[in-house]
Amino acid sequence: MVRSSSSRINKYEAKIVGDVVKNRIDAQKTFMVDQAKDRFDELVGKEEAVNSKIEAWGVHSIQKPFYLSYGRKLYGLGRKHSGDTLIEEACIATKAFVDRGLDPYYLMTIAQDVFSIDVSACTA
Repeated sequence: MVRSSSSRINKYEAKIVGDVVKNRIDAQKTFMVDQAKDRFDELVGKEEAVNSKIEAWGVHSIQKPFYLSYGRKLYGLGRKHSGDTLIEEACIATKAFVDRGLDPYYLMTIAQDVFSIDVSACTA
């Protein structure tokens, strides 16, 4: 049986009541914060590694946020993908950041040294 749109609207409206949403978040808040803390610690370590590399290379300060953004992108991809899919997605990201004017060698080195992702085939 197909439900009417008014039935769907009523169910959706009941679901988004502020108290209901607040209670769900309150019930899961500790668990959510614990999970986020672990990931934030990992991400900070990766960002510090990227930052030390770009500092050593003498990258201009105006470009630093973009290299850090590239690192965050690779971190996210590594959390979602693995194997050939990860490499393909990393290559797409690398090309996008090269197109934004970042140095392909620096990007390749960050991917390899910090994230253990080989994007050399797509930076050549």
